[in-house]
Order: sequence, then C-alpha cells, then structure tokens
Amino acid sequence: MEEELVQRSHASSFASSSEGDYAQSHEGQDDENEDAAGSGVLSDSEPNDADDFDYYQDVYRFVGAMKEGFQNRKISVDWETIQRKKAEVKEEFQRKKDEVTEAVISSKERIKEKSREKLDAGKKKILKLRKKTYKRLKAMEPEENYRQKVVFTKSVLTLVLKTFAVCSGQWLLPWYYAITCPTLIVWRIITYWQAQFQYFCLDFCYFGNLIILLILWLNPSSPELCSLIFSLANGMLYLGAFSFRNSLVFHSVDKMTSTYIHTVPILLSFGIRWYPEVTSRYWHASFPTEALDPSWQWNVLVPFLVMVTHSALYTLLVNVILQPEEHIVTSYRYLSAKKSIKRVFGPNPPYIVFVTVNWICSLFFSTLSMVFYSYFYFHVLGICVLFWFVTWNGAGYYFSVFRMSLATKNDRETDKEE
Repeated sequence: MEEELVQRSHASSFASSSEGDYAQSHEGQDDENEDAAGSGVLSDSEPNDADDFDYYQDVYRFVGAMKEGFQNRKISVDWETIQRKKAEVKEEFQRKKDEVTEAVISSKERIKEKSREKLDAGKKKILKLRKKTYKRLKAMEPEENYRQKVVFTKSVLTLVLKTFAVCSGQWLLPWYYAITCPTLIVWRIITYWQAQFQYFCLDFCYFGNLIILLILWLNPSSPELCSLIFSLANGMLYLGAFSFRNSLVFHSVDKMTSTYIHTVPILLSFGIRWYPEVTSRYWHASFPTEALDPSWQWNVLVPFLVMVTHSALYTLLVNVILQPEEHIVTSYRYLSAKKSIKRVFGPNPPYIVFVTVNWICSLFFSTLSMVFYSYFYFHVLGICVLFWFVTWNGAGYYFSVFRMSLATKNDRETDKEE
C-alpha cells in the first residue's frame, strides 16, 4: 500500500512539473510566433536545450525516487518473520502427517485385533461343533458302524462284479443294470424327498437312465436305439460325473448311488457296442451284432433333441408349475452356487444361461461320444479317465474325513487332560 502511494505521489509530481514546463515553453513559443507574425516573418526556432535538460532531469529524479522507494520497501520486509512462519507451517504439516499416519496404523492394529478375535471365536465354534459331532457319532457309533461296514462290503463286491462283467462276463451287464437301476432310483427318490432334495430327481441323469431302461426292455434289437443308448451314456451322463464330482466312497449309499447313475450306463453301452453277442446271450432279445456307422443323426442330433425335450419339460414343471421355495435346492441353484461357475458367469447367472450351457455341453459330448463309438481304445481310455476321477475324489473324501475325525479325537483328549 505504501509503495502504491509513493508511486502515485511521484507520478503526480512528475505530471504537474511536466505540464507546467510544457505550458511555459508553449507560452514562450506562442509569444515568439505572435512577434514573428506581427513582423510578418515566420520563425523556425529550434527547441530550447535547457528545457529539455530540465525535463530529463525530472524523469531521472522520478525513476530514482521509485528505486529508492522500492529499496526502502524491500528493506522494511521482515524476512525473519517470513522464515519463522514458514517453519511453523512446515512443522504443523509434519505434525498433521504424523497424526494421520498414527491414526492409520492404529486403525490397522484394531482391524487385526478384531480379525484375531473373530478367528479365535470361529475356532472355538468349530471346536464345539466337532465335540457335538463326535458325541453324536459316538452315540450312534455301533449301529452306524455296522451299517457302513455292510455298505462298504457291498460296494467293494459290486465293483469286483462290474469288473468281471466288463472284462469277461458281459452278459451280466443288462441284468445287473435292469435290476439295480430301478431299485436305487426309487430309494433315491424316497431319501431325497425326506431331505428336500427331490428336485434333483428331475435332472437329465435320471431322465437319460429312464430312456435307457425303456429301450433295454422294449426294443434292444434296434441299431438306431442302441446308438442312442451309447450317445446318452457317453454324452451327458459322462459329463454329469464330472459336474457333480462323483466319488467312490464305499460306505456311503448316497455317493455310491450318484456314481452308479453316471457310470454304469457307460459300462452297459461298452458291452452292447463292442461285445453284442456275449452281452445278449441271456437277455430277452438280441442286441444288433452289426452296429450302425457313426452318424450325426443318431449320435448327435437325436441326443440333442432328447436334451431339448427334457429342458422344456423341466422348465415347465419346476419353474412354472411347482416353483420350489428358495430353501429347496435344485440343480440350477446348486451349480450356480459353485465358485467355478461364479468365476465364469458371475453371481446368480440367469436360468437361460444354465439351459444354454447344457445344450452346448450336450452337443460337445455327443460329438465326443462319436469318437468313443468309432474307436475301441478311445472308449476304454474314456472309461479309465472317468473311474480315475471318481476314485481320486473318493480318496480325497476319505482323507478329509479321517483327518477331521483324528483332530476331533485329539481335541477331546486334550480337553479331558485339562
């Protein structure tokens, strides 16, 4: 502000002095012009050098005054105060930064502490559940152990029987399938109805087994229908074993039934396709000894139409007529809850996506079944891969159960010692 006043005062003094000098010089020039005019002679007088010198002196004085004012103003600034303020601001900024850093660290520590508390609480709950499970198993141990031993023995003997039937006694395959398949499916419907899993019994796996049973009893001599049996068994039923992670758990009737539904039709198709004469030796009708050549019609198109028909009936029955409640599990709800499905299609994929994926898989695995249908060793390889998968899953189940059981026993013994 003081600098502006100094500039304005100097500028006004310069302006007044210059205006005064300009007026005086012009008055003198006007007098001379009047004298010259009076005498009738024009004067070509040159500018007065003294006046120009005074004018420039005033300019120099004004500039000097401005410089002096600027120097005085510069000297009058308190640089120590500025430096002190700067240091205070820097110190305040550092203090705020330290406070924020400390707050973030303390917040992280609180979160970690809460996480530890929740983890400890979860471990305690798991321990309690293990104790309760152990007590329940202990209470029902005699009866349950006996039942599991019986189921285990039957499962192992059945596996031995299947191996013999596939390798040497193929005539056993149609009789074994025709008797055991309806029995296990009826038992599955009863138990699943009690557990509110009854909508699983409407899946394509059961629909495909029903069609195979009908063909087996009504017209097993038709080469076209035998090709359809092969494509259904080695197509979507083959895929179902992988989709539902079937496992050979010999003491579990439920898991062995699920494995049976997806694997035994494949063994039956193996006998019908590669050993038709031996397979039909004691059956009520003969299987075709000369199978059809692989064709898109019976190996791909017809199985796909069967899949589309099942999808239409399933959608009409489940989504339109019955409309199960949210707590009841269906195949769509079961598969859409899997992590692998969520990674690909996101959470809660639409039902139309589920149906479309089934159709695409049907086309793909029906095409794969053509390879199995054409080459014996490829079919054997496919069966080996399938049984390796279910055996691996069964091994994982057994190790998980045994490990959890061992941990429960150790925890119980530790509690007794304490």
